Amino acid sequence: MISYSIIGLSLVIIAWLVQLLTMDKTKRVNRYFVIIYALGVLILVYDGFNTGLINLAIANLISLVVSILVLIRVMKK
Repeated sequence: MISYSIIGLSLVIIAWLVQLLTMDKTKRVNRYFVIIYALGVLILVYDGFNTGLINLAIANLISLVVSILVLIRVMKK
């Protein structure tokens, strides 16, 4: 069985690939990057709490909140 950590980290990697492949000369943040990244981090948060790694889960939760704030800002444009 594939662990939630592997799934979450795979989504984070895919998100970075999306951002890399869609960057233009203005270096804008792609909304799909942020969405996929946030989903990956959400899975990491769940996995952290589920496995008792509370400090790691909280760090990932902070990352999730920041990525959601970025998504809100990107969606306003």
